[in-house]
Amino acid sequence: MEKKILRLLIVDDSPDDAELAVATLRKGGFMLKNQRVQDLASMQAALDKGTWDVVLSEYTLPHFGAQLALDLVKRAHLDIPFIVVTRNIRDQDLVKIMRNGAHDVVMKSQAARLAPVVERELRVTEERRQLRQMSQSLQEVENKNRAIIAGSREAIGYCQEGMHIDANKTYLDLFGYDDLSEIEGVPVLNLIEKSDHVRFKEYLRKAASPNPPEPQEFLSVKKDGGHFHAEIAISSIVLNGENCTQFLVTDVSKRKAVENRLQYLNQHDPLTGLFNRHYFTQELTQVIERVKTGDGRSALLYLDLNELKEINDSLGHAAGDRLLLKIARLFRDKLGENTLLARFSGDEFTALLHDLSEDRIKTAVTELLAALKETSFTEGGKTFRCDGTIGVISIDKHSDNAQGVLNKAYQTCQHNRPHKAAHPGAPSAAPASPDTVAAAEIPAASPHREAPIMPAAVVDWEARLKTALEKDGFQLAYQPIVNLHGDAAEYFEVLLRLVGRHGELIHAGEFMAAAEHFGLLAAIDRWVIRQSIQSLAALHAEGRQASFFINLSPTSLKDPELLSLLQKQLTGARLKSQFVVLEADESAVMANSTDAAMFMQAARRVGCRFSVDNFGNNLATLNRLRDMPIDFLKISGSLIRNLSTDELTRTSLKAIIDLAKSMNKQTIAKFVEKADDLGILWNLGFDYVQGNYFQQADAQLDYEFADETTLSSDTTSPTWAASHR
Repeated sequence: MEKKILRLLIVDDSPDDAELAVATLRKGGFMLKNQRVQDLASMQAALDKGTWDVVLSEYTLPHFGAQLALDLVKRAHLDIPFIVVTRNIRDQDLVKIMRNGAHDVVMKSQAARLAPVVERELRVTEERRQLRQMSQSLQEVENKNRAIIAGSREAIGYCQEGMHIDANKTYLDLFGYDDLSEIEGVPVLNLIEKSDHVRFKEYLRKAASPNPPEPQEFLSVKKDGGHFHAEIAISSIVLNGENCTQFLVTDVSKRKAVENRLQYLNQHDPLTGLFNRHYFTQELTQVIERVKTGDGRSALLYLDLNELKEINDSLGHAAGDRLLLKIARLFRDKLGENTLLARFSGDEFTALLHDLSEDRIKTAVTELLAALKETSFTEGGKTFRCDGTIGVISIDKHSDNAQGVLNKAYQTCQHNRPHKAAHPGAPSAAPASPDTVAAAEIPAASPHREAPIMPAAVVDWEARLKTALEKDGFQLAYQPIVNLHGDAAEYFEVLLRLVGRHGELIHAGEFMAAAEHFGLLAAIDRWVIRQSIQSLAALHAEGRQASFFINLSPTSLKDPELLSLLQKQLTGARLKSQFVVLEADESAVMANSTDAAMFMQAARRVGCRFSVDNFGNNLATLNRLRDMPIDFLKISGSLIRNLSTDELTRTSLKAIIDLAKSMNKQTIAKFVEKADDLGILWNLGFDYVQGNYFQQADAQLDYEFADETTLSSDTTSPTWAASHR
């Protein structure tokens, strides 16, 4: 080891022997600072006044000796080598002194051993010191982690051999336990529904594998017997020196409800509750494959109503909806719940009939037509018959595919309708598109989003905003944008918050007017862009191909350097520009239409997309927007809030959506707060939705986008019939 000045305390009544020890150590390469003592008082004084690295002690001295010297060192709590250097010692005394704590005994006749022994003991002492430091640091880390876990909003529990040994308060609250003592020793399986036990045991077995398994969902049981859906992540850890399993439990009941709702909307027509065209086509494909393998026989029934268009034109779509509900109930009553029924488009229904003879199929069709003719619909003093035309074809081993079978059924239906012209156009599934905007939120850097009020203490706001820019006193929040037509990609709107003096988060609506007043909008926009790109790059590094909507102030639409900054940030982060959607308020775009158009074109050349917010309040602006390179139109929140009760608003929205589609623009509904609005927005043809119904804006990007299949609300004729018209 590296030699240093050694502070040596020698306990010996012989100056010659002490000098021999000093000479031996110097010969061994040590530089010494030494002192000799020979009684208890002088040694105590030396320990009190000085700092020593090694003590060398003669075993026996008059009225003193190694035993008393060692006791003094121990009482002083010194962890230094204590080495007995003596001319003679009995075996029993050697054993006693070593057991009492001496590190070694060296005979004066074997002085050559002294230097190696001292060197060894110094090295061991240093290792003990490092071990104490590491143990102390480890204890501090463990205490800190335990405090973090105890105060975490995440539910964290620990088990050993299947039994609970520890848990934080959030975990106890989640499962309904008041105290840790209630859950200690309780089997983990007691918190899992019995139907999930086999799957959960298999999941637990994977905890000790080198690669921990992905989180899984289980139906969990509370102390009072209540159930909830939980996502559980497990990992094998060491707790208090023992191997155990850590559980991270998240209550996903609300998310599950949303996913179930979306799944229902994926498969069903929201008006009638029957299956939709997409799901029916999938099932038809599977039926055709089964029939080809000789598994049963099936038939496809295709019904086209005769009077729906006239009712919609003369009485309105609300009356037409009531007719459709009446027909759907009749369909179920006559064909039975076990028949796969679908509203295939606006006035067309389909059904799959399984394992029925031809006579039974003819009987079912005859009964259905008779029931339709006997059913009338009265509205506004007018009475309409609910009749329709039906086409039926058998599905056999010669049936090629779902599109071909549907086409034949449709042609058969048209052939059976001698007095009604063929539908003029074929429906096409609404194109899936990528984005929708936030709810009840002021966007990142758009001072015109909700007409914010100018704060009174403007001077104070100026200082606070400038400080926030200099010291990163802002914080980003994110709200998911959910696609209604099967695009499972992740989209978030970036929203800005100012961290207040007491840690509270101040929404942008409270300070953006002041920022505009003091000319700070451009600087804030640049801060948002830099932070957004960093956050987006981190997501992509995790393998999440997310896109961000980043709001811009009117000032930025005139800033030729902003896109250069954006492009530089994207290049540095190795991000593709297609994952960035720039957004500006419609009023800002219209107030600076020339600058805005040039900015959009430059953004398009960079590769970014563009969105216009708060569209729809003034349709006169549409002609000015139609030729601009705009990808998304975010509809004004005022048109969404009263959607379920305002029929005029729904009519206006339908016109807006139709115009947007004609210009190939994607539409976004923001401020979605209720599940009931989803079905309406879907029927209207919106591409994306966003709002607190899905998730409030949050600093964490942890929303899990459902892997939805394509939804469609088209009410025109099917695409597969277009080529035959």
